[in-house]
Amino acid sequence: MALRIGMPFFATVALAALALVTGCDGLGASSEPPPAVVEAYFVAGESLGTVRLSRTGDIDEVYDHGALAIRDAEVAVERLETGGTVSERFGYVHDRDGVYQAVDEAAVVEPETTYRLSATLPDGSVLTSDTTVPGAFEIRRVNATSVEYQSSEQFEVDVTRSASPGRQTIFVFSIAALEPFEANLTPVYEDLISVDDLEEIRVTESPPISEENYDENDDGTLTIRLPWLAVAFYGPNDVSANAIDDNLYDFLRSQLVQQGGSTFAPGEIPNLLDRVDGGAGVFGSLARVTARVEIERPTSR
Repeated sequence: MALRIGMPFFATVALAALALVTGCDGLGASSEPPPAVVEAYFVAGESLGTVRLSRTGDIDEVYDHGALAIRDAEVAVERLETGGTVSERFGYVHDRDGVYQAVDEAAVVEPETTYRLSATLPDGSVLTSDTTVPGAFEIRRVNATSVEYQSSEQFEVDVTRSASPGRQTIFVFSIAALEPFEANLTPVYEDLISVDDLEEIRVTESPPISEENYDENDDGTLTIRLPWLAVAFYGPNDVSANAIDDNLYDFLRSQLVQQGGSTFAPGEIPNLLDRVDGGAGVFGSLARVTARVEIERPTSR
């Protein structure tokens, strides 16, 4: 199951985190409590994200977030100034099953800003992680509001650059169908997907892609084209370009390696690249732009 940018993916995080914890180690019994797992991500310009806390389960058991949820943690997020001083602190309260919501519903995630998550767990241990939010960017041009599926005219958007200190911007390109019905399946997915799996492909996304893979225009913008293979449904689709922080980039690229697990010998599956102290998982951030396009049925069909 792939990460769905902007959507809950806690089971995926917990399973990947379990690989981080077990990694190349043995699976012998331990008196220590199972490691804590966090999922939280902030989107530039949107309200503060939720924080999900859980414990890892046994590797041979079905993951059940409700049973493994951490409900009595003290959770807070701090906005940091340059140099690490705290400029503002945001409290969180437990909502349900290990899901924590920000008390200040009006607080907005600021781009190019560092946030620190801290969670004091019921056993007194502390989980922390920092994220620096990528810079905001915008759409300058959209070539069409509707395109015929697999026609020579691909859907294109020109976007400005997002600031990513110390490196090129890394994007995840996602497509969310607004009418994910069986009758709207495109031919490739119609042959591969059962009705029970429609929700699994309602959102599709690319692996992390560097900005150097897109065409640069004279005005400095980047042109991003919608690949037909990523289109699962006819009808309206929201196409998003997501500039991701280092935490999400590390998590996604190492998760992709782990998903090739059948090619590894026992004990050789590499650990997840993890930026959480006192636990596992991901506290990441992103900036995104979204354009809507109608995917029309080919006139020849």
